[in-house]
Amino acid sequence: MTKKDFQNWSREKLLHEYKEISKRKKFGIVWEDKPEEVAEQFKTSLPVLKDEKKKQISNEKGGINHIFIEGDNYHALSVLNYTHKKKVDLIFIDPPYNTGNRSWRYNNDYVEKEDRFRHSKWLSFMSKRLRLAKNLLKENGIIVVTIDDYELFTLGLLMDEIFFENNKIGVLAVESNPRGRTTNKFFATSHEYWLIYAKNTNMASIENLPLTEEQKKLFNLADDVSPYRLLPFRRSGGLSTPEERPNSHYPIYYNEKTGKIDIKSFKGATEILPIDSSGRKRVWRQTRPSLMEAVERGDMVIKKNGKGLVVYMKDRIKEGRKPKTVWINPKYDASAHGTILVDKILARRKAFDYPKSLYAVIDALSVLVSDKKKAVILDFFAGSGTTGHAVLELNKRDGGERQFILCTDNQDNNGSGTKIASDICYPRIKNVLNGYSTNGKKIAGFGGNLRYYTGELVGNIKTDNDKRVFTLRCGEMLCLAETTFDEVMSKKGAFAIYENAGQMTGIIYDEDAISDFKKEAKKHKKPFVVYVFSYDHTYNEEDFEDLENLRTVKPIPEVILNVYRKIYKELYKPRHL
Repeated sequence: MTKKDFQNWSREKLLHEYKEISKRKKFGIVWEDKPEEVAEQFKTSLPVLKDEKKKQISNEKGGINHIFIEGDNYHALSVLNYTHKKKVDLIFIDPPYNTGNRSWRYNNDYVEKEDRFRHSKWLSFMSKRLRLAKNLLKENGIIVVTIDDYELFTLGLLMDEIFFENNKIGVLAVESNPRGRTTNKFFATSHEYWLIYAKNTNMASIENLPLTEEQKKLFNLADDVSPYRLLPFRRSGGLSTPEERPNSHYPIYYNEKTGKIDIKSFKGATEILPIDSSGRKRVWRQTRPSLMEAVERGDMVIKKNGKGLVVYMKDRIKEGRKPKTVWINPKYDASAHGTILVDKILARRKAFDYPKSLYAVIDALSVLVSDKKKAVILDFFAGSGTTGHAVLELNKRDGGERQFILCTDNQDNNGSGTKIASDICYPRIKNVLNGYSTNGKKIAGFGGNLRYYTGELVGNIKTDNDKRVFTLRCGEMLCLAETTFDEVMSKKGAFAIYENAGQMTGIIYDEDAISDFKKEAKKHKKPFVVYVFSYDHTYNEEDFEDLENLRTVKPIPEVILNVYRKIYKELYKPRHL
C-alpha cells in the first residue's frame, strides 16, 4: 500500500480516515488497487449498446433470442446492471488465470510474471467485475468461477468477501488435463478448480448429475417397478456400531418358507442380527419404521449363503447422483473436447488456446439449471463460446428454452492475428446455431436466434442536450431490458415501437411526439411498456390516461442514469478486505 502523509491533512479528512480504518476487517486480503483504463473512462463517459443487425441470426420466429455483446466486459456488465438486474439464474465464467505467460492484459499491456503488482492488478480487475455481476443474480442464482493454483487462494478470499463465506456451495476439482502439465517442475498439474457460490444458499438448489452408462449397468436387476441393485442392509465402516446409532441395532425376523419379514417375533421366524464376520455388533442401515416401509414396498430381500442369512435392500435406479467435489471423466479433457472441438467447428488448427471441455460445462449446467427450463445463463469471459454452446446442447437434450448471454472483447487472440469476438466466439456460435461441416460430415444446427451488440461510450451528462443525445442511444438497451426485439415501426428522433409475443415497448424520444405515438399504440392490443424522454425523473401522467393497454410508463434517461450513479458510486468506495 502507498504510504500516506498525514501531516497536512485537515481534521475532517483525518476523522474520515479514522472511521475507514476502524471499519477494516482483521482477517482477509489486502491489495493495492490499480487504476484500470476502462473503469476510469466512466468518469467522462457512459456505456450503451449498438445493435449490429448484419450479425443478427434469425432461425425461428418467436424463438429464443440469445445475446452476444462484443466489448469490454466491464462496460457490458454496467449495461446489464440496468437491463438484467436480478434476472440471471447462473453466471459461469472462466477468467484469466494470471499465470504470467503473456495470456492476460491490464491496461493493454501483458501482465508478466516479474510484475510485482501482478496479483494486485488481477484482484482489482476481478473485484470490479464480480461486484457488478452479483447485482445480476436472482436471489436463488448461482455463480461458478473457474481458476487454477495461481490465484486460487486470492480468489477464494475475494469471493468470500463479495458473496459471503456462508454462501459458498462448494469447490470442485475438475481433471481438465489428464496428462498433466509438462512444464511443472515438481507435480504435473492435471486439474483446475471451480468455485461455486450462491446469492443466497437458503434459496439456491442443485440437481443430481445424470448417471453414466457405466453407472446404469450396475443396476442389473429389475422388477415391475424399476431396475435395481442389491445393497447389504448391514452398515459397515464409520458410524456403524450400536454405541453410535443405538436406534438402528435391532433383530429382524424372517421366515424362509413364506418370505415374511418383520421386526416382531412370530411363529416359524428366524432372528437375524447385524453381526459382522468377526462377530462384532453392527447396525442396520435404517431404523425399524423405515425398514417396515421398505418391506411394504417390496424392497427388502433376504438370501441364504454358506454362513447364514444376509439381508439386502433394493437400491433402485435414479435419474442421477449427488455430484461430488472431484470430477474425473475422459469427456472433461479440455484438449479432446475443447481445443480439438473448436478446431473442427471453425475448420482451422489451434484456433483458440485452452477452451473448456464442452461436456464439463454441460454437466455443470445439468447440476445447476436442469430444473430451470427458461434460465438465463451469463458468461462475461466468453472466450471461444463454450458456455453458449453448452446451453444449446442442454436445451436440445431436455427441450429447455434457456437463454445465454455472452460477453467478450475483440482483442487479438494471443498474437495469432485472429480476433476473439469476431473470428472465434461469434463464428463458433453461428456455426452451432446454423449447422456446419467437418471432415465432409454435416453437423445439424441447434436453431434459435442471436442478437449481436457492440459496446460504445457516450459523453457524460452535463447539459439537457446531453440527456437528449444519451436517450437517442439507449433504444437497444431498453429493448434488451424488455426482450422486445422486433421493430414494429420507427420515426427517427420521435418514437419507436417494438414487440415480442406478449408485449409492446414504446420509446418516445421527443415529448412532442406523444400524440403521434398514442395513435399508433392504440392500433395494438398487447400491453405496452412506455419509455418517455424527460429532463428529470417525472412525466405527465395525464398524457397517457387514454392508453387502455398501458402497463407502465418510465422516464428516460433517468431510469438508466440512476442505475449508473449507484453502481459507480459503490465501485469507487475504498475496499479493505
